[in-house]
Amino acid sequence: MGNLIGSAFGHPLSPLVSFVPRPRARDSAESHTPVEVSMSDDARPSTPSPEDPPPRRRSLRRVLVWTSILLSAALIACLGTAYAYYRSLRANMVQHDLVALLPEEERPPKIGDAVNILFIGSDGREGGNAAYGGRDFVGERSDSLLLAHISPENRVIVVSFPRDSLVDLPACDPYGETEGTYGYYGMINAALFHGGPPCVVKTIESLTQIRIDHFVHLSFVGFREMVDALGGVEMCIPVPLHDERSKLDIEAGTQVLDGEQALAFVRARYEIGDGGDLGRIDRQQMFLGALASQMLDSKVLANPTTMHALLESVTQYTATDADLTLDTMLSIAFTLADVEPRNITFYTVPSWPAPWDPNRVIWNEEKAERLFRAIKEDTPVEDVIVETGRPTAEPSPSTSLTPSYPAEPSPKPTNPEPTPSAAPPDAIEGRDATADPCVNGLGLGTEDMVTPR
Repeated sequence: MGNLIGSAFGHPLSPLVSFVPRPRARDSAESHTPVEVSMSDDARPSTPSPEDPPPRRRSLRRVLVWTSILLSAALIACLGTAYAYYRSLRANMVQHDLVALLPEEERPPKIGDAVNILFIGSDGREGGNAAYGGRDFVGERSDSLLLAHISPENRVIVVSFPRDSLVDLPACDPYGETEGTYGYYGMINAALFHGGPPCVVKTIESLTQIRIDHFVHLSFVGFREMVDALGGVEMCIPVPLHDERSKLDIEAGTQVLDGEQALAFVRARYEIGDGGDLGRIDRQQMFLGALASQMLDSKVLANPTTMHALLESVTQYTATDADLTLDTMLSIAFTLADVEPRNITFYTVPSWPAPWDPNRVIWNEEKAERLFRAIKEDTPVEDVIVETGRPTAEPSPSTSLTPSYPAEPSPKPTNPEPTPSAAPPDAIEGRDATADPCVNGLGLGTEDMVTPR
């Protein structure tokens, strides 16, 4: 055993290794004869102990351990960065709780799995928006009002509500620093002035009986920043466009509109086309069609850099309902990624000029109901049939309403419906997102130009 002990410490005491086998059960201790076995050191097999693994295996294990540690650290860092980014986006958001502001019993029921989002383009002049004129402008009104109906069948209907529409405005509770109001008959854009975005939602729901799932309240600056985040929007301009009030100055041909140019394009009204709001809505829809086509064709949703810039601008410059979270936004965005531009259709609420004021419009209630039913039933507009013969109550020619500031509450007078010759055709006309302004027109032909340069 001395040799074993010596070998254990690296100093062999003898070239021989002696051991005594343990007696078997059938052998007596007295009859057992020791046997001596010798083995040279060179012939001894190398058998590493479990406590002392070979250098190569030990090195491989060390590499695997450190790799695991580094990957774990990288994962934690990425998760931490992603969480911090998520929190920063959430901190940007301004949200309103529709559930608390609008009693459920006063709202239309939710039907089906489609999503209805109301987009409210504000003409407020607070902050950076003062650069767009009207520094003495008080409050805000909806300069643009659009309802997007996103169907699970990969179809989208976008309905524009003319800002000059005369409608029944519901009573709205106070919002922010504005005062609440009783219901009255007036311009649809006044709802934002009286009660903020919740009042606009209440107004649209009461007029259409369509449940609004979400809203997005957008300022001039917000619109500009979102367009710039996308790198501009390319569209064809059929004729040169120049408008002093909106600072629009665009030459004819294919142009890439940056945020400032796009904002001027969708705001321009008085010096372009017929000078009315309906012509401006046509241009807005053409722009939005080009925007939608570009986003879907260029796979914006799959571009991390563009999505980052877009999310930054959306969360920083918009106000939404509390249920329109970042997760919900991304879910809607990925749903839209499967929609073809030809399946995005734009409509304007059918209307005709008010008999007493050509600068105001009143809705063709029969056609408007057909359009609203298509959204409620999530079906193509052309498949909806509405019974005719329903009387239409309208205001009297003596009623006077200012274009920007809401009038005092007053009862809604009645007047016979306009003559049939003033009514538009029976069909509800729409255009899809693939419509080319240089082919389909924008109502901007030279014969329509009010103020040529």
